[in-house]
Amino acid sequence: MALHPSVRVSVDGTPVSGLFFERLMSLTITDREGIRSDSLDLVFSDGAPHLDPPRRGAVVAVSIDTGAGVGFAGSYIVDRVEMTCFPFTLSVRGHSADYRSDMKTNKTRHWDGASVRQIVEDIAADYGLTTKIADAVSDHVYDWIGQQDETDLAFLERLAERHGALFTIKAGKLLWLRRGAGETADGTGMTAVQILPGVILQGSCRVSIEDGDRFATVKAYWQDRSGARRQSVVVEADPEASGEHVLRSPFGTEAEARRAAEAAAREMVRGLVQMSCVIEGNPALMAGQPVVFAGVRSWIDGQEFILETVQHSFGKSGGLRTSLSGKLRAE
Repeated sequence: MALHPSVRVSVDGTPVSGLFFERLMSLTITDREGIRSDSLDLVFSDGAPHLDPPRRGAVVAVSIDTGAGVGFAGSYIVDRVEMTCFPFTLSVRGHSADYRSDMKTNKTRHWDGASVRQIVEDIAADYGLTTKIADAVSDHVYDWIGQQDETDLAFLERLAERHGALFTIKAGKLLWLRRGAGETADGTGMTAVQILPGVILQGSCRVSIEDGDRFATVKAYWQDRSGARRQSVVVEADPEASGEHVLRSPFGTEAEARRAAEAAAREMVRGLVQMSCVIEGNPALMAGQPVVFAGVRSWIDGQEFILETVQHSFGKSGGLRTSLSGKLRAE
C-alpha cells in the first residue's frame, strides 16, 4: 500500500504553509554514513510573484510522518540559494545543523599515551558534544600521535580510517562506531529492515559485484625507532584475488600499522558487492542501518547490506520515495 506522508517545514522556528507548499516542486533529504554532512534540497516553481529567498544561515526544520508509526526529523542551515530564469525556479540547499563549521579550523597539538576513546572524547568536549563510542574501534593506545596544522574534521577522518571506524554528529552526539557493522555503540547488532518486492520501484534494484579493487593482501609500513629502519606488516584481504595493496601513510608502531591494514582489508572486501534501489518512502531508514532482501531473487535474498546513503525525496507527482545504496556488512 502506498504511503501518504505528512511533511511539515519550519524556517527559524516559524511553520510554513500556503504559498510554500503550492510552489514546492521537490524536497530531498540525503543522509550519509560518516561525517559527510547530511543535506536538504528544496526546489520551487518561482513564477511571478517571485518568492523571497531565505536568508543565508536560516534554520530549516523538516519532519516527515507516514502515519504508520515511522518518521523522520532533521534541522538544516541554509548555505546556498540559486535562482534560475525562463523558466523561473528557486533552489535552496542546506546542511545538517550538527555540522560544525568551527571544526574546519586548522590546529596543531598532540596526545601522549592516549587511547582512541580519550582522543575522540577530548575533541568532542571542545564542541560541547556528548559521545557514543564503540569499544571495538577505540581501545588502541598511542604512545604519541599528533595533529599538525590539520582541522579536527580531517584528523578524526584520518583516525577513523586507521581503525575501521566511522564518525558522525547527530542530535548533539559524536558517534564513533565500527564501520559497516550495523552495530550500536555498545556492539549490539541493529535489526535488519526487510525489503520485499512489493515496495521496490520497478527497474531500480541493482546489485553489482566488482573485481577492479581486489587484492590478496594489504601491506602497511611502520617506523622501527629502535632499529631506525622501516618495517612492514602484511594482512590477508581477498584470498581469491592476487596482488598487494600498499597503504601510503607510514605508522608509528607495528600495532598501528596492523590495525590500519586490517581495516583497509575489511573495507575492500565489503566494497566488492554494492547495492542500490528505490523503494516506496520509508522515512525511518537511515545511513548505517542494515537491510536484507527477501523474495527478490536467488543470491541477493539473505545478503545483508549496510546503508551508506539514504535519500528521501518528496514531490507532488511521485509522493515520497526513498533511495538506498550500501555495501555488504563487514565480517
